[in-house]
Amino acid sequence: MSYTDAQGIADFLTTEAESAYGPIPADVGKQILQKMATAFASKVKAQGLEPVPKKPKRHKKARADQSVMGTNDASIVSKRDVERCYGYPLPHVYRNFVTKPKRRSPLIHRGYWFRMFAIEKVVKRFLSEASEKRKVVLNLGCGHDALPFQILAKENEICRNTTFVDVDYPSLIAAKAAIIKEKDELRDLLDKIMDSKNPKVVPLRSEQYLAVGCDLRKIDQLDQILRAELPLQKCKILVVAEVSITYMDLDAADAIVSYAAGLGDVRFCLLEQILPAGPSHPFAVQMQSHFEKLNTPLKSIHRYPTPKHQALRFKERDWSSVSSRSLWDLWCDSRFISARERSSLNAFEPFDEWEAFALFASHYILLIASNTAKATAVDYHTEATYLSSDDTTNGCDANEAAFVPDTRMPHQPKETMRTHAALYKGRRDEFYHYGGFGEMKRLDTTDVYTPKHTTPYYDGRLPSAIEPRMCHTATTLPHRNQDGSYDCLIVGGRASPEHALADCWLYRDHTWQQVESLLQGRYRHSATTAVDEDGDQIVLIYGGRSSDGRALDSWLYWHDKLGWTEIICEDSSLVPRFGASMISSGPNTGVLLGGMSEDGIVIPEFWKWEIDFSLEPPRVKLSTHCFSSVFLQQTVCRFGATICSGPSSIFVVGGVAHYGCLPRTYEVLELLPDSFDVQPMDLQIKTFKGVPVPLLIGHNSVWDGEGLAIIGGGAVCFSFGNFSNIGVWRLCQDGRIEYNPWYLCLEKDQIPRPEPLPKRIKLTINNRYDGSDDPGTAPTPVSRQRLLRDGRFERIVNKSEPAVIEGLGLGPCTTRWTTEYLKRQVGPERQVTIHQAESRDMNFQKKNFTYVTKAFGHFIDEISAGQIQYLRSLSKTEPAGSPANFARDYPHIAADFKLPAELQMVTQSLHSSVLRISGPVAMWLHYDVMANVLCQVRGMKRLLLFAPSDMSNLQIPYGESSSSINVFAVDALRSGSLAKTHPLEVVLQPGDVLFIPPLWAHSAFPTDGVSVAVNIFFKNIATGYAAGRDVYGNRDIQAYEDGRRDVEKISKRFGGIPPAMRKCYLERLAAELLVKAAKVGAS
Repeated sequence: MSYTDAQGIADFLTTEAESAYGPIPADVGKQILQKMATAFASKVKAQGLEPVPKKPKRHKKARADQSVMGTNDASIVSKRDVERCYGYPLPHVYRNFVTKPKRRSPLIHRGYWFRMFAIEKVVKRFLSEASEKRKVVLNLGCGHDALPFQILAKENEICRNTTFVDVDYPSLIAAKAAIIKEKDELRDLLDKIMDSKNPKVVPLRSEQYLAVGCDLRKIDQLDQILRAELPLQKCKILVVAEVSITYMDLDAADAIVSYAAGLGDVRFCLLEQILPAGPSHPFAVQMQSHFEKLNTPLKSIHRYPTPKHQALRFKERDWSSVSSRSLWDLWCDSRFISARERSSLNAFEPFDEWEAFALFASHYILLIASNTAKATAVDYHTEATYLSSDDTTNGCDANEAAFVPDTRMPHQPKETMRTHAALYKGRRDEFYHYGGFGEMKRLDTTDVYTPKHTTPYYDGRLPSAIEPRMCHTATTLPHRNQDGSYDCLIVGGRASPEHALADCWLYRDHTWQQVESLLQGRYRHSATTAVDEDGDQIVLIYGGRSSDGRALDSWLYWHDKLGWTEIICEDSSLVPRFGASMISSGPNTGVLLGGMSEDGIVIPEFWKWEIDFSLEPPRVKLSTHCFSSVFLQQTVCRFGATICSGPSSIFVVGGVAHYGCLPRTYEVLELLPDSFDVQPMDLQIKTFKGVPVPLLIGHNSVWDGEGLAIIGGGAVCFSFGNFSNIGVWRLCQDGRIEYNPWYLCLEKDQIPRPEPLPKRIKLTINNRYDGSDDPGTAPTPVSRQRLLRDGRFERIVNKSEPAVIEGLGLGPCTTRWTTEYLKRQVGPERQVTIHQAESRDMNFQKKNFTYVTKAFGHFIDEISAGQIQYLRSLSKTEPAGSPANFARDYPHIAADFKLPAELQMVTQSLHSSVLRISGPVAMWLHYDVMANVLCQVRGMKRLLLFAPSDMSNLQIPYGESSSSINVFAVDALRSGSLAKTHPLEVVLQPGDVLFIPPLWAHSAFPTDGVSVAVNIFFKNIATGYAAGRDVYGNRDIQAYEDGRRDVEKISKRFGGIPPAMRKCYLERLAAELLVKAAKVGAS
C-alpha cells in the first residue's frame, strides 16, 4: 500500500483501531484517526520521504469565474419559486434544475416574474415574426436557465424551424446537458438528440437545442463552434444576455456586443443593472455591495450607468436601431404589459412593496438592438423618452462642510428602525413616531423625540394594546390647546396587505380613546386637516387600499361630534388610487398629487380641491394643474411621498416617480402654494461620519420650526439586503444639513391605557349602520392560543370556552381567494341561494330578508359593491335534506382549504362544513348545538359571544335558537337585558380559527368589505343529539326536546286545580329544576 493512497491509509488505520478497541463511535473514531494520521505524517517526515503535494491554489481568475457561475444558483432557485407560486402552466421546467427549492419573498417573486416576462415577451415576438430563415436564439451566459424549454413547452407552434443555443462555461453547460438528458420532462421536448461532433464543447445537440460550453471571453473559439454547428449567415438571430456580460471585463463585454453585430440578421436583447440615480443612491450602494461580496462585481454599470449610455454603447458598435428602457418604464407601459396582466398578479399573493419594486425595476434595463433596417428595436418595445439629463442622475461626493455636528448625547438610546410609520406632534415641542414595520415585524411601539434636552410628556404614546400597524395616518389638528398640547387622529393602516384596519384613535386631554371606526378598513390613504362651515376642525381622508387589494376613491371627513361622513366627488376623471399625497392650503382647500392605480402605475396628476360644506352631503370640487414639462409633472406627482407645510411653502419629500427612481437633486422639492413653482432642495451627499444618506422611502417628514426634518424610512433592496435610515436629518433654511438635531427620549414604562369609546352622536357614512360600536363596558377579548403539542385542542374543547387558535395555516386559500379568483373557480354562472337583506341587521325572527337564487358571479360583484347579501352554503344535491359538505359542494376551490392536522378531532367527528361569504351585514344572534370552528380566510370579522349562563338575558324563545336583539346597535350592550350579560369579543383576521362551543350565542359582522370563511361543525359529545334530520347543526339535544314535551304534559296534569295552587306547585317544580341545574354547574 502506497502512503500516497489516502483512502487505503484511512481504511488500514480504521481496521487496526477497531481490532484493538472494538467498534468505535463516529466522533471518537474521528479523533483517533486524526491523531494517528498526525503521527503517520511525522514518521514520513522523519524518514525523509516526499509528502503528497498539496493541490495548487486556484488562480484569482478561476475563483472569479467560479463566483460568477455561483450566481446561477440563486437566480434559478428564484425563478423556480416564481414558476411554482405564480400560476405557470405545467410542465414546470425549472424544477428539474433545482434540487433544494426555497420560498422567496413577494418582492423577489414579482421582480423575477417581470424579468422572466420581459425576456419571454421579446423571444416570443422574435419567434412570431414571419421569416423563411431558420431562427436562432443565442443565450449568452445562460447558466441553468430553462428559457428554451419553457418556450418549447408553452409555445411549440412558434418554435418551428428554430434552434435554441445555450452558451456558458464548459463545466456549467456539461452539468446542464446531463440534467436535460436525465429528465424525461425536458428530454421529451426535444424531437431527437443527435451525436455531437465534439461532446466536450457541445455536450448536447438536437434540431431544436444546442448546449455549447465556451468561455465568452474567447470570441474566436465561440465563433468557430457556432459556425460549425449552424449556417449563421443564413439565419435570423436573437442574442440574449440576461445579467451575464456585466460580470465580464468591460473590453470583453464590449467585444461581445461588437461581435454579435457582425453575425448577419441579428437582434440583441440585453437585461442588466444600471445606476439611474448615480452610484451613491442607497439602493445602488446596497446592490453594488451585494455583488462585490459575492466576488462578482458589476463591471458595466459605471461606464454605462443609464439607459441612454447603454443605447450609445450599442450604436457606437454598429447597431443601427436601439431602444433602451428601464424595467420600471416598461412596467408602466400598457403596450408592453397590459393593465389586466399587472392586476392578475394580485391573485397569486398579496403585495404592498411597491416602492421597493420600483427601485429594483428602475435599476435594471431591457435593451433591444437591431443591425438591420428591416426590423427596428421599436418593434419590440416603444422607444424611450429620456426625461432627465445625466447631470441630474449621477451622485457626487459627500460634502462634510455642509453639516453641523451630531447632537446625540453619548448616553442617548438607539431609536427603533421603522418604515411606513406615522409622525405626530405632542405637547411642547415633542414628536411621536408610532408603529410601522421594524427590523422583523410590525410595531406597536412609539419613539418620543424632542428638539431640546427637556423631559417630554409621555402620554402621547399610543398604548401597546392597540394592534400593531403600518401604512396608517396620524393627523395632528392645528389648533393648540391651552396646555400646549395638540389633538391627533390615528386612522386605519394595515397588518398584512390583505388585512386593512378600520379602527381610529383620538388623542385628546392627554389620553387616547377609540372613536368611530371606518366603514371599510383602508391603508395607504391620504389625510389632512380642514375647517368646516361652523369653523370646527375636521380630518379629511381620501383613497387608500382595501383588504382585497382594491384602490379606493371615496372622500370622508371626521368630526368629533358626528364621526365619519362621506363627501361626494362628482369628477369621474379622478381614478381610484392609494399612496397619494394630500395637504390643505386653506380652511377648505388643498392639493392632491400622485398616488398609484390599482394595477400598480404611478399616476402623474396634480389636483387642487375645494370642499363645499354648505351642501348636504358636502361636495368636493376638483381642478387640475399642469407643470411646464413632462419631466417636472412626473417628478412632482409621486407615489409614497410625504408632504408637509413650511412657513411659506409646501415640501414634497421622497417616494418614487412615474419614471421610477428619483434623481437625487429632485428627491426633496419645495412648492410655492399659489403658483406651484418648483424649487429642488439638493440632497446630493453620500455619508456623514459613516452614516449613509437616507433612502427616502417609507419615511416621515415635518417642519419642526427650524427646518425640514426627515425621520425613519428605508426599504428592502430586492435580494441585496435591507437599508434602514438612521437618525434624524434636518434640511435648514440656510442650506445647512443637520444630523440628529432631535433628542431621542428614554423609555417610560407606564403607558396610559386607552379609554373606552365615549358616548357620541352616531352618524355614519350616509347615516348607515356599520356595526362598529363598542359598549361602554368593553367586552372581554377572546383568548388567543397556539397548539404547541398534541391534545391541546381537545383540552380547549373540553374547557368549553371560545378561543382563537393562531398559526395553524389553512392552505393557499388565504392568499388565493380573491373575489375574482372565487368567481373564476366556482363559476360565475353557478346558481346559489343567498340571504338578501333589507338592512345591515338581519333578523331571523322578523324575517327582514328574503332567500334569492342568483348567479354566483353576480352575488360576488354585488357584495363587492356594498350590497347587503349573505351566502351560507347548502348541500349541492339535497339543500333541504342534508348538511353542507364544502369539499363536495365546492370542489373547484376545496383543495385550496386545508384543515390543520392539529384539528383531527374535528375531522373525525365531522357534521358539516359550510362556506360563508358575507357583504356588509350582521348575522343574527343565535346559538349552535354542534361545536364548531370558524376559519377566517379573507377579510376581517367582528364577533360578540355570550356564554350559556347569559341565555336568560338574550330573549331567545324557548325551543328556538335565534334572538331578535341587535347586539351591534348603539348602546345595546349597556342597556336592557344585555346590560346584565358578560360578552366576549374578537376580531378575526385571515388565518385565524375560532372555536365556538355549543350553546354560546354569537353574532358576527364583517369589518372591512367582503368576508370569506369556512365554518366546520362537529360532534363533541358521544350521544344525546336529537334523532332525525339536523341540516344546520342547531337542533336542540334529544333530552331537551323530550323535556319540553314533558313540561307540557306536567302542566296539563294540574288541570282543574285552582290557579293559585297550580302556580305555586309549578313554581316549586321549576325551583327544584333550578336547584338541580345549580348542582350541575357546581360539579
